[in-house]
Amino acid sequence: MFQRVAYGILAIALLLLLFIQDVLIAKEVAVRVPGPVGELLRRGSLVPLLFVAVLLRASYELKRIFVAKGVRAHVAFANVMIVVLLLAPWLSAAGWLGQGVAEQEGLIWQLTALMVTVLGSGLFWVLRKDPEGTVRDVGATMLMVLYLGFLGSFGVMLRCGKDIPAQEGAWLLLIVVLVTKASDIGAYFTGTAIGRHKLIPTVSPGKSVEGAIGGLLGSALAGVLLAALPTWLGGGSEPWAMLVQDATRSFSTQQEAGAIGPLWRGFLLGLAVSAAGQVGDLFESCLKRDGGLKDSGNLIPRYGGVLDLIDSPMYAMPVAWFLLTTVWNVV
Repeated sequence: MFQRVAYGILAIALLLLLFIQDVLIAKEVAVRVPGPVGELLRRGSLVPLLFVAVLLRASYELKRIFVAKGVRAHVAFANVMIVVLLLAPWLSAAGWLGQGVAEQEGLIWQLTALMVTVLGSGLFWVLRKDPEGTVRDVGATMLMVLYLGFLGSFGVMLRCGKDIPAQEGAWLLLIVVLVTKASDIGAYFTGTAIGRHKLIPTVSPGKSVEGAIGGLLGSALAGVLLAALPTWLGGGSEPWAMLVQDATRSFSTQQEAGAIGPLWRGFLLGLAVSAAGQVGDLFESCLKRDGGLKDSGNLIPRYGGVLDLIDSPMYAMPVAWFLLTTVWNVV
């Protein structure tokens, strides 16, 4: 438990530092760089590149699961499409793919990438001239692209979306990640303390019904706390207070008359991303069990691989994007 907590604190600290640096580049560096490059930096820098690096590593771990199962996915082709899907929202928001694309959050290019994935997968297996295992292998290739590239692109859209003020996107994405991880923390400690009833033992023997409920409440509490922080701080002028207020501005203010208040919004967002994240966690457990592996990798001692770390955010980010940008119009 001590090592899990220590790794968790270290990961959150590193993530916070990286997001702060991304914000500083958007606020201070981008204004000194003219033209399209400056607009690109204003929309993001380290965060989109982090997505690419992390999800390519996750692709390697997913390949490891496939190999253990005897599946021959076209990993190189999948990786190219994953990168295209992750970069499309960033480049389109900066106007690099045309203004018409920017107006639609880069979704045109994302849909095009998915189309190329289907067509390209079919072409590669036709050229292989061996139909044996086509359903299995093509399905695995498409799963890599959809699971890592398409779902991951919603996190990039939270950071880089055209209607999101340049630096606020980084904070909004960080809030979603923290609220999602609060579910993991709540589920772990609740399940360890009072977990008695197994949730789905054939998928994940260690998870309990009590832990799942603790995860829901942990995320809901985290969402409420983040929404309430600016009010509790009372507009303080200390640097740390101003940083918190800047980070939670979009998330904690009432955006339009008649919409639900920030506290209820934080509560409901917490429940939604926790539920989605727990499904993502269980889905990754299904993948590992099917491949006969305990962990997706050994990058983090006693914890597992990158896929073990991002399984819940991968499912939570599309849900958060939909709620924040479409249902509640927070940004």
